[in-house]
Amino acid sequence: MNILKYCLSALAICSSMVAAAQGGVTEREAWFDFNFAARQAISASPASLDISSLPAGLHWFTMRVKDDQGVWSPAMTRAFIIPHEIDNSAASQIQRVEVWFDNNYAARQAIGASVATVDISSLPAGLHSLTMRAQDDLGQWSSQKTVHFIIPHEEVEEDVELVSYCYWFDDDVANLVVGTLPVSGKTVAGVIEIDMATVPSGQHTIHWMIGASNGAWVGYYGEVNSMSFYNSRGDVDMDGFVDINDVTALIAYVLTGDATGVNLEAANCNLLDGVDIDDVTSLINYVLKGDW
Repeated sequence: MNILKYCLSALAICSSMVAAAQGGVTEREAWFDFNFAARQAISASPASLDISSLPAGLHWFTMRVKDDQGVWSPAMTRAFIIPHEIDNSAASQIQRVEVWFDNNYAARQAIGASVATVDISSLPAGLHSLTMRAQDDLGQWSSQKTVHFIIPHEEVEEDVELVSYCYWFDDDVANLVVGTLPVSGKTVAGVIEIDMATVPSGQHTIHWMIGASNGAWVGYYGEVNSMSFYNSRGDVDMDGFVDINDVTALIAYVLTGDATGVNLEAANCNLLDGVDIDDVTSLINYVLKGDW
């Protein structure tokens, strides 16, 4: 087999390396599947190793050599595969075809070899997979083939209004915020205030959806709108980090009133009106604890 030629070529390289370093190779050993007790001694010339007793599948070939100083080289291991032998010479036709949905092999259906109709009425709307395999008259199964398909949601036209919204930050869906839209008739006529009090400084993503009066999210597919943003709260010197340098800059501003190099919006750490010593206290607590 080609794999044995490859392994023995590797053995020859290993032998040459040891010989060059130590002056000669005196012994060579090889074994399969980490079975060191069943190792075989092999000659220095091209040799054949018997693999007839190994079953089909993945195997491991390991070898080592010993120099004339009695030192063994590190063991070198390579993987190889003995393929399964399948005789399809006498197969003449497909005997059986099976299909199943969404990896539910236990619920597989036999549909025969000819064109057939498969009932999908019990499947909910959304993405699904269909897997199939065929069996010939020798009892051999083919490889499985899987395709994906979508059962669309039914879009029902009805007179609905936009009534609610929800949003969450990053992957924190468990703490999503739900509110009522400021609407006038069927038009959103107001501003939605986003609570940023618990959002750490740094880069974040906000996700939101709009709810309709029929209880569904607009679009019927629950599309999620997302937007990345940078929360600059506490980043007084606007260097992209919230650390002791921001505390120093904020203290300097509170003492001198000089706003040079200070972002006053980011300096409003307690989210109240104005920037004062209370904001310094909030920022120091955040730097120490990492929590607003």
